Amino acid sequence: MKTFKILLLTALLCLSFCACQGGNSKSSSSQSSEEATWITTTEPQTDPPEGSMVMNGRKQEFTFTDKSGSKETVTYVIPSLNFKTSDAARINAEISAMYGECFTTAEQQVKNNQPLSCESLTYESYLNDDILTLMIVKEESHTITYSVYNYNKATGRQLTNDGLLEYLQLDREKTFAGLKSALEDDYYSKFKYENFPDDYYYQLEMSTGDNALEKSSLFLNQNAELYAICTEYASVGKGEFQVMIAIP
Repeated sequence: MKTFKILLLTALLCLSFCACQGGNSKSSSSQSSEEATWITTTEPQTDPPEGSMVMNGRKQEFTFTDKSGSKETVTYVIPSLNFKTSDAARINAEISAMYGECFTTAEQQVKNNQPLSCESLTYESYLNDDILTLMIVKEESHTITYSVYNYNKATGRQLTNDGLLEYLQLDREKTFAGLKSALEDDYYSKFKYENFPDDYYYQLEMSTGDNALEKSSLFLNQNAELYAICTEYASVGKGEFQVMIAIP
């Protein structure tokens, strides 16, 4: 009888031990699963820090001999948006395609010991709340041209002129009327009818008409002021050039 009780007690202890082990195994498995889920689903998908939202997409130095025989070094640099969205990728691809030829041409000109035709290629960026603006500035033959891109980092979308005005809650008609007035004042300050009577009003209309205004590029500068890049057609020489106009 005593032997039977000992065997029974031993059996009960074994069963209890197995149950405890089973419970611990289940708890460990559950914890492992929860940890794996946390790792894969809660990784933060935040915007890059402000200082790294715009990176150098391409940067290259060129040393060449200018017309006077002096050695000069010029650095070309174009931007790249550091966001993983389709609109950011499209903007980056467009910038690369538009300005990649400048690098290729400069490499060939240095190789042939020629001065660079593109005197400067750089960019600026401005962040105003959710609106990130890229402005690429190119100087060639003493003429400056601009390319402007507005990107809403909250939505991941590129903004058109209308999209920017909608974000700023500005009336489109009033904004473009203000731009037209400012652009006309700028034109009048440079060209006088009595000095250039031939085709004066034709060139004025080309510069300030509705078609010209629609082709302008609106943006916010570093002080959150609304500006536009516009094209003016000179009354003398029949040339064209871009200007930066503050919109009142």
